[in-house]
Amino acid sequence: MNAPLESIPEHLREYITEQDPSLYTPMDQAVWRYVMRVSKAFFAVHGHPLYIHGLSATGISTDRIPLISEMDTALRKLGWRAVAINGFIPPAIFLEFQSLKILAIACDIRKLENIGYTPSPDIIHEAAGHVPIVADPEYRKYLEAYGEVARNAIITKADLELYEAVFNLSEVKEDPHSTPEQIAVIQKKFEEVASREAKPSEAALLTRMAWWTTEYGLIESAGAPLIYGAGLLSSISESFHCLSPEVKKIPFSLKASINTSYDITRPQPQLFVAQTFQDLTLALDEFANTMAFRQGGAYGLRLGVEAQNTVTAVLDSGVQLTGILKDALFTSNGEEAGFVLSGNKQFSFHDVASSGIPPHLMPEDILIPLFNPGVSETPLEEVLRKIHGSGLHTRSGLRLQGRFHKTVELGKGGKIHLLEQAKITDEKGRVIYSDPSRLYPLALGSRVVSVFGGAADRKVFLLNQRKPSKKVQSHKSNLTPENTTLNFLYRQVREFRDSGETNLRYLDTVFKQLEQYFPEDWLLRLELLEIYSEREPDNVITAKLYQSLESLRNRLPERKEMIERGLELI
Repeated sequence: MNAPLESIPEHLREYITEQDPSLYTPMDQAVWRYVMRVSKAFFAVHGHPLYIHGLSATGISTDRIPLISEMDTALRKLGWRAVAINGFIPPAIFLEFQSLKILAIACDIRKLENIGYTPSPDIIHEAAGHVPIVADPEYRKYLEAYGEVARNAIITKADLELYEAVFNLSEVKEDPHSTPEQIAVIQKKFEEVASREAKPSEAALLTRMAWWTTEYGLIESAGAPLIYGAGLLSSISESFHCLSPEVKKIPFSLKASINTSYDITRPQPQLFVAQTFQDLTLALDEFANTMAFRQGGAYGLRLGVEAQNTVTAVLDSGVQLTGILKDALFTSNGEEAGFVLSGNKQFSFHDVASSGIPPHLMPEDILIPLFNPGVSETPLEEVLRKIHGSGLHTRSGLRLQGRFHKTVELGKGGKIHLLEQAKITDEKGRVIYSDPSRLYPLALGSRVVSVFGGAADRKVFLLNQRKPSKKVQSHKSNLTPENTTLNFLYRQVREFRDSGETNLRYLDTVFKQLEQYFPEDWLLRLELLEIYSEREPDNVITAKLYQSLESLRNRLPERKEMIERGLELI
């Protein structure tokens, strides 16, 4: 395992996989080596000043796909961690990892045909893109702050549908067994979901901010923009063109970044240039001040209802109520007066859930009214006397009656009082809530001070929803029956380079087989040319390799740039 699982919260462990280096093919290693060689040459000039240093400081080499265990060891010195995951994981889980200062590194590596860019998270994107700039202390502060803020963001049902569409598109594009017809079907579905017009959620706005900073951000240095975003650092194709005048460079601002949407399937038409990483942290805090977890009140309840997804409402008494907000009540002057809690529920205090409230004894939909100020400090005997008698009046004039059943402790100091035969009536005595067969959870509070995405006690909530897999799944391999023979040739070249062998006759056979059976493979020809041109530049095969690559550059326009950049390195 790349990291001791015991040190990771239990509900996150099922997303951690085992990196198996044996699943990387010789072609995969060549893809990594090519990307790193091209990247180091380009980003030494056009990347963040810490890029080259950050690679070595975090255990990332040029010649082989890195071990995540080595990156974890290096990142620990910076106060961070690294764990291996399988591609996309749910947004809330990714953000929770980040809030714990853990980088979730996808183990898979892109196929050769997607060497320039892939929408799917892979080890090139995560390791060669995200990890190096973590060496910058101010950037680390931004990442840490972003994780803390974003894990409180309200994620809507629409967000989850888009995540699912992106996940499916990325999976099918990087699956070596996918057919063009399968890719076309999933691409169409993604475009349908992505084109739906909806008010962007907190999570969507924060995702835009992350896209234009941590993924596609530029930072100014001596009057020129330098690349620091992982999406660009891992896209040797888009990064090569992004600094041209055709791509607009816009000074970074919170408003501009969160109001600019993006398309993951196409090069970005504009990029944002920050002055310092500290500016990103300040902008993030500015946005956080507008979010429901800091605003609370009627605003927070409205966002919670719009989400149609799990959120937590926090009362001024400290009690946290988790579930789906089906509806909300407001006073005549627009202040919060209560809400209807539905779906899977949780009752917590200081992020610790109670185990003393059996879910099956709760109603499906629970009306949670807010009471007059000071109710949580009122002696319990007085509160219960009113509930059992004339009723306890709410902020909106409703009346709650019922019989006391028992009090359930929530963490240290929090309480929920369970009632039997609970009934809520309006000012005219009409019953608007009653479920005599179930217990009613009385939460005393007069205001909603916060509404945030997800559950208060995430570990308990997630583990109650499903049992985590006990088997840690490994990542996939790009080896197929169709590329097995070609991979064998890649292996021979790699073993030749690693062995220190000097007799090039060993590689003559590889060249002949490549010419005979794989006329369109350009990367192995570059690998061979690198070796031949270093050791025997006047060799006849050196000349033939140059000719072959020149021919491929003309015949494969989609590979022209990659071939030319490889030739420049040689």
